Amino acid sequence: MENEITFTAKQVGERVKERRIELNLTMPELGRRIGVNKSTIQRYEADGVDPKRTMIINGLADALLTIPEWLVGLTDEKEYNTRALCQQDIEEHIKRYLDTVSSTVNGEPHQQLLTTFLGKMVDLYSVLCHYFADAMAEVDRVAEDEGLKESLMRYAIESGAITERVYRKEMEVPIEDMKKFLDGLLHIYDEGRTAVKMGDLFGIVTEAEKRLSEKDDSVAP
Repeated sequence: MENEITFTAKQVGERVKERRIELNLTMPELGRRIGVNKSTIQRYEADGVDPKRTMIINGLADALLTIPEWLVGLTDEKEYNTRALCQQDIEEHIKRYLDTVSSTVNGEPHQQLLTTFLGKMVDLYSVLCHYFADAMAEVDRVAEDEGLKESLMRYAIESGAITERVYRKEMEVPIEDMKKFLDGLLHIYDEGRTAVKMGDLFGIVTEAEKRLSEKDDSVAP
């Protein structure tokens, strides 16, 4: 984030003040939220805050019910949208993965192989997400067709059965693809008839993506 920052410290201070006033917070109240006194808040707003001081920026963002990126001028959105929240969550998982691989796995080829496996698993999971979306859309359609929403009580009782029936039907194929891929990882170093070639492993992903494309084409208007 540091390389993208364009705001000056003064501009950050202006946004702190803008948001504090917007929330009807006094300087002492904002100070209590982040554990500083009123004079510190006055200094932040008047003299500014260095946008590279991540801990201070993050603390102010939390206290002001906004996001650090808005305070430092990287976005005009004051709150995270769903995509940003998902990205933030995934980036945290990726960071843990990179920390683990770089600290425990010796040798660049081994690290790269694991990263390639992870990438292919993400591709498979992306395919799975399409099937999940179709499953949830079908659940709503079936519920409407069966008139269950005419009675909230009846819908509450029977929607679980509908969800289970539709979900299992839609998700069986992508889940099997994921299971085949993981089973292939187990046999990647085998010799003889149980051995799985790298190309075969990646072929599982290619076939899954092809099957999804054909599925989408078949339902396209």
